[in-house]
Amino acid sequence: MSRKLTALSSLKAKLEIMDQSEFPTPQSCCIYRVPPQLREVNEAAYTPMMVSIGPFHHGNKRLSSMEEFKLWFLKNFLKRTQGTSFDNYDNYVHVLRNQEIKIRRCYSEIIPMGSDEFIRMILTDACFIIEYFLLWIDEDEDCLHPKLWSFLDIKRDLILLENQLPFFVLRDLFDLTYPNGDNHGRSIEFVTYRYFDSAFMFLLVPNKQLREKFTFSYFVQHHLPRLPDGTPHVYHLCDMLRICYVRLDQLPRERNDNKLKHVYSACKLHDAGIKFEVNADEISLLKLQYSKGVLKIPEVMISDSTETLLRNVAAFEQFQFRDSRSMIDYIIFLEHFIRSEKDVEILEENRVIQNNIGENDAVASITKRLGMHTKYVNYNNDYISLFKELNEICDSPCQRYIEIFKQQYWSTPWRIASFLGAIFLLFLTLIQTISSVFAFFQN
Repeated sequence: MSRKLTALSSLKAKLEIMDQSEFPTPQSCCIYRVPPQLREVNEAAYTPMMVSIGPFHHGNKRLSSMEEFKLWFLKNFLKRTQGTSFDNYDNYVHVLRNQEIKIRRCYSEIIPMGSDEFIRMILTDACFIIEYFLLWIDEDEDCLHPKLWSFLDIKRDLILLENQLPFFVLRDLFDLTYPNGDNHGRSIEFVTYRYFDSAFMFLLVPNKQLREKFTFSYFVQHHLPRLPDGTPHVYHLCDMLRICYVRLDQLPRERNDNKLKHVYSACKLHDAGIKFEVNADEISLLKLQYSKGVLKIPEVMISDSTETLLRNVAAFEQFQFRDSRSMIDYIIFLEHFIRSEKDVEILEENRVIQNNIGENDAVASITKRLGMHTKYVNYNNDYISLFKELNEICDSPCQRYIEIFKQQYWSTPWRIASFLGAIFLLFLTLIQTISSVFAFFQN
């Protein structure tokens, strides 16, 4: 009997919690559970290794050692503007309590936590992230514990889709701490950008000269989306990573129903006479250009973090964006373009790939499974046209020989001159032969 009462009491408690929130809707959600079919391809790519952020992995005993560090960071953050006093603590709690329903609705599941426990978690995790960013960009090694300064798992954990807080929570707490913008004029977007610049930009833009052009001003102008009122529009840190990848002018502009025939592998395109070059003038990874037998591709760095970054961004796009799946477009391209050790070898020789893993088969293994169980719609029209043109060269023997001919004899002025000279000599030889034959018959 007591067991039945316990079960009924538990059910009632859950219903009371649900009554405090609203059912998640597509309009409100931005933080999702990764579906099983994606997770089974690479479980580790979606699972936090060191720190839990938000409710989905909260209470995981494997991550419990970080909870004390979070409290120290919360304490340090509260002291930034008020010395040893914690008067602002109540202000933070008040702000979060007023937004509790809005925050809960950002998650794709009903969060079975009471109000106080939920607010405590959000406050602790949000202040940990902000303080961690501030210490990181100020390189304050004296304040940052060695375990946090050198451990790479934290930075990967902060971009996992399941391990997120709504970005407006970070912005509101940051602005409450610096109400007059007195943090050296730094906004939460600037602080987050600086952290991403230090932690991830070498992966996004491997070319050092191009990376120096990826300033905060460039990021704001070419990457950062805004709401109609001018407010920067960032869902969370996983979305911030996506924003760093995707330029505003690379978002699909209109829906199309064209069927995509995936691009052939680098090896097959190479055998068809197509050359590969690094697009040394293009910052964005997504920009592919083909002209006169040469496919220009921005340099790609493949490291131990690559699969985790791309998988979580793709999972977020799959849930959040109906028509603007720019990163999924690029990931599907990589999946079909790089499928074997030979593909990697060819691209390494042409400096398109920077292999930081070591073995070529390891790189191919990562890229060829990136798009598994990933749904895509409204494929980029530029990619569709490009893939069609490249594939036609491989499919048509005549076109293939034309491309090889254009590469060998029509790609540079001296080759053009050499080819025309050879044609002229052949013409003269033909005339001489005809004259000799004519003279012979006359005699």
